[in-house]
Amino acid sequence: MPEVFDRVLSKYFFVFCFAFVSCSGQVKEPSDQDFFGVNTFISLLEYDLAALEDEIRSLGEFTESLFLRQDELISTGDRTLYKIDGVAANSEPGADPKKSSLYITQLATDLRKVEDMILVTNPLDSVFRKILQKYPVVSQVYFNSSIQLNRLFPPYNVYEMLEPDLDLTAFNFYYEADEAHNPERKPVWVDAMYIDPVGRGWMITLTQPVYHMEELKLVLGMDLTLNDIIENYINKTSHQILIIDKEGTVVAGKSKTIEVFSLPPLKNHTYTQTITSDSFRKEDFNLFKSRNGEVRRIADGIINHQQSEVWMTVGQRKIKVVSKKTSKLDWFVLEIFL
Repeated sequence: MPEVFDRVLSKYFFVFCFAFVSCSGQVKEPSDQDFFGVNTFISLLEYDLAALEDEIRSLGEFTESLFLRQDELISTGDRTLYKIDGVAANSEPGADPKKSSLYITQLATDLRKVEDMILVTNPLDSVFRKILQKYPVVSQVYFNSSIQLNRLFPPYNVYEMLEPDLDLTAFNFYYEADEAHNPERKPVWVDAMYIDPVGRGWMITLTQPVYHMEELKLVLGMDLTLNDIIENYINKTSHQILIIDKEGTVVAGKSKTIEVFSLPPLKNHTYTQTITSDSFRKEDFNLFKSRNGEVRRIADGIINHQQSEVWMTVGQRKIKVVSKKTSKLDWFVLEIFL
């Protein structure tokens, strides 16, 4: 009997060694457990994004109802509620914290229309406040109109943060929602990180167009900053998560994952200079632009070849990276197993 046992044991040992040698040169299929962190992270993020989409739809419907009552609101509205001084009203410092800041660019050609829209949309102030109270991840709520009026809550220093002659329709958080780009008139995510014109740093935006009598009256927006994403999602997971967009640019991530990909520290830069048009992430944070060939290879495998598991060499170590694309945003969520 001992001899039989030894022969069986030797057989299985041979099979095990053969399997080990055979598999060592190829990538193993990732297990469900490998994706636990990524799947959990995406589920939480997309649950909240869906709630925001529902919220901005409701906000759009409420705003449409205001335009149905515009004659009444214009004739009975309080014209002393906002005092326009140059290109702004209720600007910081010293702004009423319960009201929005208004910005009327020098490109506005019909000030009567602007004044009427201010009266029609004054009821939005209280709704904007409630949204910020309800959703900690939202940093500001606003609208932009082609008549060159912006209403934004919470109030900010309009005069210092914005040039007086900005074209509000030239920004992606306006035109991505217009008829040409969004004929379905649905909520649209502007998910490429850009610099906020009013100084809150890198952010993404959820937009919703508002029509009246088949005319695009304005585009609503809710902003989530890089800090919002880090504080509400990245910092609340123990997994080493990194988010990149479809262009390979880093959206957010744990500091250790940033270091693994040979990137500089990720900061939510704010700027004192004003922004005059779309402004996107610097090339410093684009994996395809990395001087490290290994990093470029990883980005190519994940984004261009839909590889859900890749390996990279860092120093003397082999590190596993798993990834999954989100359904609501053109983002890839990576977990790095350090």
